[in-house]
Amino acid sequence: MRIALLSILLVLAVLTGCSSQKPKDHAVDCQKKFDELHKKFVKGSYQAAREGYATFITSCTGFEFTEQALFEEAESYFQQGDYIEAESEFRSFNREYPNSRRFGEEARYRVAQSMAKQVSIAARDQSKTLEAISAYEEFAQEFSDSKYVDSAKVEIDKMRNLLAEKKVQIAKLYRRMGEPQAAAIYYKSLLKEYGDRVNQREITLKLTRCYIALEQFDEAESYLSKFDGIEKSDPFRDKVKETYQELEKAREKYARSKQEEKEKAQSREAL
Repeated sequence: MRIALLSILLVLAVLTGCSSQKPKDHAVDCQKKFDELHKKFVKGSYQAAREGYATFITSCTGFEFTEQALFEEAESYFQQGDYIEAESEFRSFNREYPNSRRFGEEARYRVAQSMAKQVSIAARDQSKTLEAISAYEEFAQEFSDSKYVDSAKVEIDKMRNLLAEKKVQIAKLYRRMGEPQAAAIYYKSLLKEYGDRVNQREITLKLTRCYIALEQFDEAESYLSKFDGIEKSDPFRDKVKETYQELEKAREKYARSKQEEKEKAQSREAL
């Protein structure tokens, strides 16, 4: 019995000795680990730094440099061009440290940047572009005095131009596919939403031709009338003239077609 008790006490003593570490020693150890990882980060060894930070954040929770470690872990993804992971990690940082004075502003900006970096004009779905614009706008509103505000506004402008260009491409595609109605919808949307970002005269003329193809001649003429008074020296005048001619030919063709239908109907009735 006495031997068993002594054995238990001995095991407890060993376990306690193995698992315990003085707070001061732990802080020194965490400081050393962080310094080593931070050096790797600064040198651009992002993969190595990130792998080390993952362990560091778990083992040194609550340590004064944990916040910086979490930020640099997210930043390492951004610097390596992995913008999907960067967006996710910076969002995690913002949730963990919503009031961070050291990195809060930059982390919020990086979220918007990471989203913008994922935008592609070739993508059918431009929802990511709209989300990135929204993220930049929210950042500019919340951090109105930030050094990043001007850059955010430039990026917003670029992405709005991107959305306008995407609509132009879609409208052209529908026109080539023989879908003038769908093309007209996109051209009208362009004039309404992005009139300051596109060549309004060119888009209006393309819209006019869509209405000609749809045999909506009054609508087409209404848009063409916007060019009345255009100067003779303006090269665009020739394009307007050609479109007027196209409109008249389409009207004549339509009238002949209707007349032929009427004559055929009368002929059938006579029989």
